[in-house]
Amino acid sequence: MKLIIRISLLIVVAVLLQACGSTNTGPAPVVENGRTISAPARPVEPVDQGEAQLTPLRRPPTVVARAQPNRAVAGLRKNAELQRRSGDYSSAVASLERALRISPRDADLWNRLARVRADQRRFAQVEDLAAKSNALSGGDRALMADNWQLIARARRALGDVKGAQQAIRKANDYYR
Repeated sequence: MKLIIRISLLIVVAVLLQACGSTNTGPAPVVENGRTISAPARPVEPVDQGEAQLTPLRRPPTVVARAQPNRAVAGLRKNAELQRRSGDYSSAVASLERALRISPRDADLWNRLARVRADQRRFAQVEDLAAKSNALSGGDRALMADNWQLIARARRALGDVKGAQQAIRKANDYYR
């Protein structure tokens, strides 16, 4: 009787191990709009010169879930956004800088500070702040795309058209 149980158990284990084995048949197919395509679609870059090159594709990038900030940082972030919307940029900067003293590795705060500096037309600071946000983003593609759009805006305002075009291409990379 024990022999039959052992043999049965070995057969069950063998079947389970067989089912767990996988065969690698290459990359998984990509499904887009209900149809299967062989490779991911690439965004088409604008060909003409001028402002059209600064318009990124609008396919939503992957969003990374972030840890919730503490209540003080959340309150300062909310105040800064209200201050920015009302045009009180210096108070928004003060709120964001205070939040950054509490949470200096919060990529979203650096992005918001870059946005306020862009509203103030302090474009030389925008690129540095957005780059800092990218460095801390942890792979958040939506945030990185937004940072590259801010960088493109700053470079364009500073007269660096080629640099702005490069930044838009980088922003588009995050929309793939």
